[in-house]
Amino acid sequence: MRLSNLTVPLFCLVLTTPLATPSDDIHPLQLRMDKAASEFKSMTANVTWITHTEVLGEDSTETGTITMKKSSTRDVQGLVNFEKPDPKKVYLEKPNLQIYYPKTKILEVWDLGEQADQLYQFVMIGFGTSGTALAKDYDMKVVGTDTPKGQTAPLLHLQLMPRSAKVKEYVTKVELWIPEQGDPYPIQEKVSEPSGNYRVAMYGDLKINQTLPKDALKLNLPAGVRTESHKR
Repeated sequence: MRLSNLTVPLFCLVLTTPLATPSDDIHPLQLRMDKAASEFKSMTANVTWITHTEVLGEDSTETGTITMKKSSTRDVQGLVNFEKPDPKKVYLEKPNLQIYYPKTKILEVWDLGEQADQLYQFVMIGFGTSGTALAKDYDMKVVGTDTPKGQTAPLLHLQLMPRSAKVKEYVTKVELWIPEQGDPYPIQEKVSEPSGNYRVAMYGDLKINQTLPKDALKLNLPAGVRTESHKR
């Protein structure tokens, strides 16, 4: 299995580039994101994850729950528990990415190596990354106000265009749909690739900075699990 094909919300490659000056329309949102990032500790939500494969003209949909906890300024722990159509748990804690398949009792452990820091930067987009930090890596623009499918209220549509040529080999555009007022945490995220493939994560019952149970970020594996180790 290739790590680049794993179904993990926003677990992709990102690099750092020189600081960009925000345009007037993005500045108020950037300030809101700066404040939210300084206060962010954790999140939980229901998640619907849609993967579009351009060459086949097909979409696949997975649903489950996601829990994320900020462990330091640059790092997070994350657990995605996919329930349908095929159960699977994805756990991220530096420097590894772990994927557990309950039906086969197989645990894949991926050593992210030097890409771990880059991955964590990307995972924290929208949850723990300030607007000022995003401006270092992306051209940021509010492209309008949309009501995405499945949503009942208009949301700000924020477009992030990577500035690094290296990042553009993997990601052409990141889009976030954010409430117009209040906390600027994304209700929906979309990552587009040069191939035309894209991934959409939609969050429901989003809860920020609630106290998490001690085992909220544990895989809780049963006996008899077979571990397979891989390096990125």
